[in-house]
Amino acid sequence: MKNLNIVILAAGKGERMLSKKPKVLHEIMGKPLISYVLDRAAELSPHKIVVIVGYGKDEVVTYLKGRNVTFLTQTVQCGTAHAVLTAEKIIQGKDILVLYGDVPLITTATLKDFIKTYERTKQITFMTTHVDNPKGYGRVISEGEEIKRIVEELEATDDEKMIRRINTGICIIPWQYFSLLKNITPSTKKGEYYLTDICSIARNRNVPVRAYHHTDASEVLGINTRKELLEAHLHMRERILDTHMENGVTFLDRNIYIEPSVQIGRDTVIASHASLSGRTVIGKNVYVGPHTIIKDSLVHNNVTIEGFAVIDKGKIKEGAQIAFFSHITNSYTEKKDPPHHRRKHYTI
Repeated sequence: MKNLNIVILAAGKGERMLSKKPKVLHEIMGKPLISYVLDRAAELSPHKIVVIVGYGKDEVVTYLKGRNVTFLTQTVQCGTAHAVLTAEKIIQGKDILVLYGDVPLITTATLKDFIKTYERTKQITFMTTHVDNPKGYGRVISEGEEIKRIVEELEATDDEKMIRRINTGICIIPWQYFSLLKNITPSTKKGEYYLTDICSIARNRNVPVRAYHHTDASEVLGINTRKELLEAHLHMRERILDTHMENGVTFLDRNIYIEPSVQIGRDTVIASHASLSGRTVIGKNVYVGPHTIIKDSLVHNNVTIEGFAVIDKGKIKEGAQIAFFSHITNSYTEKKDPPHHRRKHYTI
């Protein structure tokens, strides 16, 4: 998608997180929120990815060092329209997909379908969804799939606050309409430049704005509180487990923690309360017993780990049997255990 630039907004502090850490660096399943968004953006193969940073920018830039992105700083956080305009000189000539660094559950399939829908009309397109409790979100006022305007919570009337169709923030702006952002004026209540105001401005110029409706709100909304962070964590855990099961892995319980970086071979069985993290690779036909913790380790094929074991930076050779309550760190096992489960450990 070389005619598309992606701008990821990641400048906000996240006041409701009650943390000194930049919101986009909070983690679900051992991985910062923004890392998920960048992975999805990269999978679209855009012309360029631009990350707008602000609060805690040094921490964000340091974490993302080595990623193929361009960083721009929004010195004063005065709205989403202002943030996107920050990237004007870098993204000239290409259509712009706006994503948010705090929306980790968005999938590549959803984004590709969103872009495909946009390409049929080449019009400004916003992604919308429905929620039972729309408090805090911009309400979408539409006629069919054409958006008349999007009203932010503070600006909405009592009747408008009853609307449950909301704006996710994710949108595509054709380059030919990018200049409309310069006509956005500060809101009367907060003094911010809202990206959503492009809808009213476009309509006044007879430029239609389209809505792309996504039914799963949990996938496309940002993380604003610790409660939402927990909910996203649980959602991602389920997604990871489902993906491994589709690839031939058996789980004896869903109360299992597996980070997205972990690889697991077919016909492996994992028991309750296991925790697999970091750059762990589990081979084929492995049994991981209950309450086992494996971190940054390589477990070859046909291994049995009986349970309550800790393996940290270990290398477990093919066919090994690891006894209950073993603790293996920076070492590897022989293929066969010595008698009475006393294994020799060799420092790497």
